[in-house]
Amino acid sequence: MKEAFKAFVSASYRSAFAVLGITLSMFMVMVTANAAFVSYYTYARIKNEIRIEVFPKVRTGDVVSFLKVLGGVDRVEVVSEREAREEFKRSYPQLSDLIDRLGEDVFYPMIRVYPKPHWRDVQFLDVLSGEIGTYSGVAGVYYGREWLKAAQDFFNFLLGANVVVLLTAFVVSLLVSFYTVRFVVHHRRNLIEILRLAGVSPFRMRYPYVLLSILYSLISWVIVAPLVLLIVRYYGPVPGILKFNLLLLMGILTVIVITTVTGSLRALSDLERGF
Repeated sequence: MKEAFKAFVSASYRSAFAVLGITLSMFMVMVTANAAFVSYYTYARIKNEIRIEVFPKVRTGDVVSFLKVLGGVDRVEVVSEREAREEFKRSYPQLSDLIDRLGEDVFYPMIRVYPKPHWRDVQFLDVLSGEIGTYSGVAGVYYGREWLKAAQDFFNFLLGANVVVLLTAFVVSLLVSFYTVRFVVHHRRNLIEILRLAGVSPFRMRYPYVLLSILYSLISWVIVAPLVLLIVRYYGPVPGILKFNLLLLMGILTVIVITTVTGSLRALSDLERGF
C-alpha cells in the first residue's frame, strides 16, 4: 500500500486526471441508469392503472357475471352513481358547484374492468373492449384509446432511447476507466524498466499498480456515491429508487475496479514485452 501511495503522489496530475475521468464516467452511468429506471417505473405504473369502463343498460349483476367469465379480465369493480359523483368531485374540485346544481341524474353506475397484465396493450384492449361491447346488456365501453396509444408509443421510444444511452455510457465508462489507468502506468515506464532490470519480481512490480487502480476506483466512488444518494434521498421521484441506486453503486464499483485493475495489468504486460 505504501508503494501505491508513492505512485499516486509522484504522478499527482496524472492521478487527478485518472480520478476525474473515472468519476465522470461513473456519474454518467448513474444518471442514465436513473433516467431508465424512472421511465420504466412510470410506464409500469400507467399500465397497472389501465382499465375499461363499462356502462350497463341492464342489471349490473348480469353484466358483472358476463365479465368475470370473459378471457383477459383480471378483476371487475362496480361503481355506483354516488361513488362516481364523489370521485369526480375529488378529481375536479373546481367543478363541484356545477355538479351540485345539475342534480343527481348526471352520473350513472359503471363497471371498471381491469385486464390481465399481458392484455394491457392497445391491440389487446381493442379486442377485449370489442368483445365486451357485443354483449346485449352493455350500453357503452370506454378506455381512452387515443391517449393510451400515444403514451404507449412515447414510453416505448423513451425506454428504448434510455437503454441505448445507458449501454453507450456503460461502454464509454469501461473504456475511460481502462485507458486512464493505462495512461498513468505507461508514464512510469522508465521506473518500471529500472525495477525490472534490477531483478524485482513481477509480483512486486505489479501489486502497487493494482492497488493504485483500486485506489483510483475507490476515490471516484466515494465522490459519486454520496452525491447520488443525497440527490436521490431528497429528490427521488419514484419509490424504490434509493434501493436501486445502492445496488447500482455496488455493482458499478465492482465493474470499475475490475476494469481499472485489468487496464493496469495490461499496461504492465505491454511494458514487460517492450511495447
